[in-house]
Amino acid sequence: MQYNERLKEYGIFAINDNMEIEDNIKIQNNKITIKSAQIDKINFQILQEKKIKEIYIFSSEVKYLDVTEETTIDINIYIKFECCNFKHPVIARAYSFNNTITLHQCIFESIVDFSKAVFRSKVDFLDSVFKAEVRFIETKFLANQSDSEIIENNFRETTFEGKVSFSKAIFKGRINFALSNFKGETNFILAQFLAKQSNSEIIENDFKETIFEGNVSFNSVNFKGRVSFALSNFKGKTNFTLAQFLAKQSDSKTIENDFTETIFEGKVNFDGAEFQGRVSFALSNFKGKVRFINTQFLANQSDSEIIENNFIETIFEGNTFFGNVIFQGKVSFALSKFKAEVLFVNIILDNCIFNHIEFNKTKFINIDSKNTKTYTFINSIFKDTLSFENLNISKLEFDNVVFNGIVTFDRTNLGNKPHFTNCTFSNQFNIEHKHIQYSYEEIKEIKDYDSLLNYRDLFRKLKSNRIAHHNLIDASELHTQELYARELELDSKKGKTIKEKIDYWQLWFYRNLCDHHTDLLLNLKWLVIAIGLFALLYFISRSIQDIGILGILNPFGICFSIACAFIMLVLCWFGHIERLDFFASIGAVITLWVIFYKPKLIFGIANLIGDKNYNGFENALITIYTILLALVLFSLQKTARKNSIVPN
Repeated sequence: MQYNERLKEYGIFAINDNMEIEDNIKIQNNKITIKSAQIDKINFQILQEKKIKEIYIFSSEVKYLDVTEETTIDINIYIKFECCNFKHPVIARAYSFNNTITLHQCIFESIVDFSKAVFRSKVDFLDSVFKAEVRFIETKFLANQSDSEIIENNFRETTFEGKVSFSKAIFKGRINFALSNFKGETNFILAQFLAKQSNSEIIENDFKETIFEGNVSFNSVNFKGRVSFALSNFKGKTNFTLAQFLAKQSDSKTIENDFTETIFEGKVNFDGAEFQGRVSFALSNFKGKVRFINTQFLANQSDSEIIENNFIETIFEGNTFFGNVIFQGKVSFALSKFKAEVLFVNIILDNCIFNHIEFNKTKFINIDSKNTKTYTFINSIFKDTLSFENLNISKLEFDNVVFNGIVTFDRTNLGNKPHFTNCTFSNQFNIEHKHIQYSYEEIKEIKDYDSLLNYRDLFRKLKSNRIAHHNLIDASELHTQELYARELELDSKKGKTIKEKIDYWQLWFYRNLCDHHTDLLLNLKWLVIAIGLFALLYFISRSIQDIGILGILNPFGICFSIACAFIMLVLCWFGHIERLDFFASIGAVITLWVIFYKPKLIFGIANLIGDKNYNGFENALITIYTILLALVLFSLQKTARKNSIVPN
C-alpha cells in the first residue's frame, strides 16, 4: 500500500490509489487542505512538529486519529473535518485542544472517547452522526462566552445512535443540541452548563426539538443560564432529580426555563429540582408518571401578565405527584388535563390558577398541617373522586365546577363557608353540613339579585344530592335554605307579579310560623300565642258586655297569672328571654286558664256554632281565629311529621 509522500511527511497517511489525490491536496502557509481522500491515520504530533496551524479535510474517509492517551500533548492546530467518515475508534482521553475543532456532517462508526479532554476553544459537531458509544466524561469545554451570536459548543442536528455520556462535563460557554437525536441511553449527570445569562435572545443552553429515544438523566445538573427543551421528545425514562436551573428572572419575555410543547413518553422525575427563574411546561404532554417532590419554583410574583410557572394546556396522562413543592410566584394549570390520579401534598396553593381543568382522581393533602389560605377552581370538572385531607383552608371557591365523583373533606378545617357558583353535584358530596348551612340572616346580607339566584340554585342542587343519597335530614335543612333564598329573591325583585307577591308573603308567613316546617317548638309557641290572644280578646269582649264574668274566676288563679306575667315581663326586660318567648309564655298562661274554665273556646266555631249570644266583633274574632288555628295546627302536624326520625 502506497501513501502520498507529501502528506506522509506531515504525519497524514493518505492512500495513493486515487490518481487525482494530488489535485485534492493543498499545502500552503502552514495550512493543509485535503479533499476526497482515504486516510489511514493522522498523527497530530508530527503535524505540530511541522508547525502546521490549520488542517481542513473534506469528504474523506479516516481510519485512525493518532491521539491516544499515551501521546498526551497539547494540540494547537485549527482542525476542520467536513463530510468525513471515521471508520475506527477515536480515542482522545485527557487531550488538550487549544484551537477550534469543527466536525461538520461527519460519521463516527466506532466508539468516540473524549473523556477528561479539554477543549479551550470553539467545538462544532454540526449535523454529525455517532453510530457507537460516545464518551465526554469529565470533559471540559472551556471556550469563553462571547458577545456575538456564535455558539461556543455546537452539537446541533447531531445524531447519537449509541450510549452517550456527558457525565461531569463542564461547558463554560453556550451549547446547542437543538434538533439532535439521542437514540440510546443518555447521561448528563453532574454536568455543569456555566454560560452566563445575557441580554440577547440567544438561549445559553439550547435543546429545542431534541429527541431522546432512550433513558436520559440530567441528575444534579447545573444550568447557570437559560435553558430550552421546547418541542423536544423524551421517549424513555427522564430524570431531572436535583437539577439546578439558576437563570434569574428577567424583565424580557424570554422564559428562563422552557419546556413548552415537550413530550415525555416515559416516567419523569423532577424531585429536588430548583428553578430560579420562570418555567413553562405549556402545551406539554406527560404520558407516563411524573413526580415533582421537593421541587422549588422560585420566580417571584410580578405585576406583568406573564405567568411565572406555566402549566397551561398541559396534559398529564399518567399518575402525577406534586409533593412539598414551593411556588413562589403565580402558577397556572389553566386548560390542563389530569387523565389519571393527581396528588397535591403539602403545597400552599394561594398562587395556583385552576381554570378550565379536567381532573380525574384528585387529592389535596397536608401531612404536617401547614396552613393553606385559598383554593379556587373555575370552569373545571372532577370526573372521579376529589379528596381534601388534613387541610386548613380559609377560602374555598368553586365556580362553574362539575363534581362527577365522590367528594370528601377528611380532617379538613374550613375557616369560611365554601363558595359555590353554578356547580353540579352528581355523586356524594361529603362535606359537614355546617359548612353549607346558612341562616336566614346570613342570606339576608346578600343584596345582589343574581347572587340570591345562585344561592337558591346551590341549595336546590345540594338538596337533590342529599336526597339521592338518602340523607333526608340535611336535605330538609337545605330545602329550608332554598326557601329563604327564594323569599329574599322575591323581596329584591322589581316588578313582581301578583302570584309572586302571594308567594313572597306565604314564604314569609311559614318562615316566621315554623321555619318552613323545621322548628316544632316555634310552631308550638305560635299555637299558644294564637289561643292566648284569642282568649284574651274574647274575655275582654265578654267583660265589656258582662263585667260579672270576673266573679266566677278563681282569685288564686288570678294572682298566679299576674305573678307569672310579671316574672315574664322582668325576664324580657333584662334580656334573659326573647320577645317571642315572652308572648308565648303569657299565651301559655292564658291557654291554661281557657283549658281549666272554658276549653270549648280553643276549638272556635266547631263548638260555638250553636251559641246565639255573640256580637259582631266576637263572630269575626272567632272566624279569624278558627282559620288561623287550622293553619297553625296543619303546620304543626306537618312540622312534627318532618322532624320524625322515621322517614316518610
